Amino acid sequence: MDNKKNKFKKLLEKDGFYLVLFVCVCLVAVTAVWVTKNSIDNIASQNGFVNYEQGEIIDDDKVASNDEDEIHLIKEDEKAVPTATNSNQNLAKAKEKLKQENQAKKDPDTEVAKTTTIKAIMPAQGKLGRDYSDNKPTYSATLEQWELHKGIDIQAKEGTPVSAFMDGEVLEVLKDSMQGITVKLKHQDNIVSVYSNLSLDTKVQKGQMIKCKDIIGNIGNTSIIESKEGPHLHFEVLKDNKNIDPLSMINSN
Repeated sequence: MDNKKNKFKKLLEKDGFYLVLFVCVCLVAVTAVWVTKNSIDNIASQNGFVNYEQGEIIDDDKVASNDEDEIHLIKEDEKAVPTATNSNQNLAKAKEKLKQENQAKKDPDTEVAKTTTIKAIMPAQGKLGRDYSDNKPTYSATLEQWELHKGIDIQAKEGTPVSAFMDGEVLEVLKDSMQGITVKLKHQDNIVSVYSNLSLDTKVQKGQMIKCKDIIGNIGNTSIIESKEGPHLHFEVLKDNKNIDPLSMINSN
């Protein structure tokens, strides 16, 4: 019996040594882990902070840089409505800016182009004969037929002065085989005026600058296709190379 107790006692003494050794090793390992973790946390706190949810370290300098970039972008656009935490203030500023823009559009002083009045007169004193017609034929006494009439006829005595109906430049002076002695003037806005059935003594030449009311010739009777109508001025106006009613321009002034 005593021998068994002695053997058990020796066994405890021998195994106890290893047990104590194991506990010490565990304590050293736990201490090392704790010290390492604290060191890592200290390093992270110096450069940023630890995002435990995402498992990553966020750099405060990068966050600050992003904030500065955002502020910089806002400052660059000086015309933009300033940002503010008060939404009512933003709304009021936006409305005021829109009101100013609308007011500027309505202000006549800000308009770039303004409407100009074109001065136009009747080129000769007399009685209106054949009227302008681009869709309803009128009767020609010389040709003895109904036809479209692209101008107006102003009946007057031979030698009656004919004036430029607008400021312009002499485009052409010619003897037309049908309409007789003819003068063409070009004006602003791509307008051309034509004076036909004039006398032989024209008063202007090609390239000459003409003012409204300047005499360009006299009424004659040189037109072959309107010879039976008697002395008169055959007057046409073209806009963008298309005939228009001359009275539409004269009556508008």
